[in-house]
Amino acid sequence: MKNIFDFLMISGVILGIIFIVATQFSKNGRDKSIIYLNLVVLFIMLNNLQALTLETIFVDANFFIHRMQIPWYVLIFPSFYTFLIYYLKIEKKISSFVYVSISLFVIEIVIRIALIPNYFNENNNFFIAKYAQIEEIVNASYSVFLFIKAIVILFNYSELYEQVLAFDNVKWLKNFMFFGSIVILMWICAILLNLDKVLNPEVFIYYPLRLSSTSLLYWISYQGFYNYSLMLERIELRKEIIAEPTIINGNSNTKESEEEKFLIIKNYIKKNKRFLDPSFSLERLSSEMGISTSKLSHLINQESGYNFPDYINLLRVEKAKKFLIKSDYSSYTIVAIGLECGFNSKSTFYTAFKKFTNVTPSEFKEQ
Repeated sequence: MKNIFDFLMISGVILGIIFIVATQFSKNGRDKSIIYLNLVVLFIMLNNLQALTLETIFVDANFFIHRMQIPWYVLIFPSFYTFLIYYLKIEKKISSFVYVSISLFVIEIVIRIALIPNYFNENNNFFIAKYAQIEEIVNASYSVFLFIKAIVILFNYSELYEQVLAFDNVKWLKNFMFFGSIVILMWICAILLNLDKVLNPEVFIYYPLRLSSTSLLYWISYQGFYNYSLMLERIELRKEIIAEPTIINGNSNTKESEEEKFLIIKNYIKKNKRFLDPSFSLERLSSEMGISTSKLSHLINQESGYNFPDYINLLRVEKAKKFLIKSDYSSYTIVAIGLECGFNSKSTFYTAFKKFTNVTPSEFKEQ
């Protein structure tokens, strides 16, 4: 069982290195959100590597070395919290606690240096162990404080990041908070179960905590990088869409025919870019145009040859095709283009695109 755990931890370290290298050399690698996201992965990796080394290679190391490990873990939650406020673009409204976190880390390193004389004095092992226990409680309390603060910001202060909600519903972040709460609870339980075991705490109690927290934080790192890159691409695409001039077909006759009535509807949808709204519906168009849903449905069916959902999707596909072939957006993800053109998911975009072009967006882009 221990060998399996060690293998998983080594795999996690390798995965962390690959993630950091890949994201740092990406086009958004210098962005502060990505930098703090990489710090989350780095501190997880260093913490796990340190623990793994001491439990395998240097298992017989001095008691002081085992208890006075470098406290990388104290920087994991502060890095995630800082990533969150930069991701939500509220760094000017919410304190990041960066200096507090660095100060706490430096203080703990200084204390370790001051305690070095106890390295050769085994009579002070209890004192060293007690300090290590108290330090973990302090660090855990600080991490819990930041985690709760992140939950409050995410769930109760959505008005602070309304501009982000236009591109990301942050559901993936809210899911992380739920599972993260379980990991935090596991950490608290591990501390409580070892309160009376100052000199010889049960190390195996921390194994599920390390594995679950590592898996969860690597997952959030991948999601954070993917969603942040997606959001930045959507912001740039939307600027382009808003700036695009809309060509409106004129109407020279005073008496409107069915075709001319449809032209008015078509021009309204295009001029106001209503088809880019994922929640746009026949009922909403009916309300905005002051025409009954049955009349609208009849006009669209008769003049376009499509029902309302298909006609709107056709407009979205035509818009997406323009971005897929533009060299300026060749490095953008297909998902970002689909979402900005009005589709609410990758699957609906691919299905509609294939329906109207007989190829997938990827195949169209290659052609």
